[in-house]
Amino acid sequence: MFRDTNFCVLDRNQLHRVSSSLLCGAQTATIDVADQSKVDCLARLAGEIELSESDVGGVHQTSYVDHITTTNLSKKPIMAMVIVSQISNSYGPMVQQYSELDAFFSHKLEIAPSQKYTHQHEDNGTFSMPVPQDAAKISLAASSQVVFVQFSDGSTCGNRDDYHVVDLMDTRADLFQALQKLDAAATEGDSEFLKALAVKSNNTHANSILNNIRDQQKREGTAAAVSAVREMLAVAATR
Repeated sequence: MFRDTNFCVLDRNQLHRVSSSLLCGAQTATIDVADQSKVDCLARLAGEIELSESDVGGVHQTSYVDHITTTNLSKKPIMAMVIVSQISNSYGPMVQQYSELDAFFSHKLEIAPSQKYTHQHEDNGTFSMPVPQDAAKISLAASSQVVFVQFSDGSTCGNRDDYHVVDLMDTRADLFQALQKLDAAATEGDSEFLKALAVKSNNTHANSILNNIRDQQKREGTAAAVSAVREMLAVAATR
């Protein structure tokens, strides 16, 4: 499970996000990401941000693509992780982006010892704001820091009380409960499984993963969807 959350750093009356990610006549620069982690969770961050800016008609627009790599320096697989990145354009702080990984239901998503995992998000939208009057431009900057890491043995490092960490754990619990219901329904037959699969979760993030199972059922059939559910539960049982 992967997800990103963007928060505008500037006042919302000044900065807003629009749907287009293409800037006409924009200047593009590549910025190295500085690891500013305040906790030593044996996860090293690095990477680049490709940032494009333009000033048109008194409006400053910025878009970016992030390539952030996490290297697992520990001797245990990383099962879950939350990082936060700060990105500044030529007028100052622009956006704060949280990136989350949870491999609780899939060994394939774990970051093995010494392995590098690269998070790449191509479409972050375009951020638009009025050009500040008499404002001097500054150097572009990008930094990332580890908020939380959970290893495959259940041990953790970082701030477990961070909102995004709590949300990740809540999503995991809600998804686990939904998968258990699907598994129980499957023992009653395909029709009961499909009825249970149609029930949407109140947790948006959990429901997005359930949507993947719904799509799989439409593409590959009910047996494949049941198998996927039971495979996820089998991995969870090893935690």
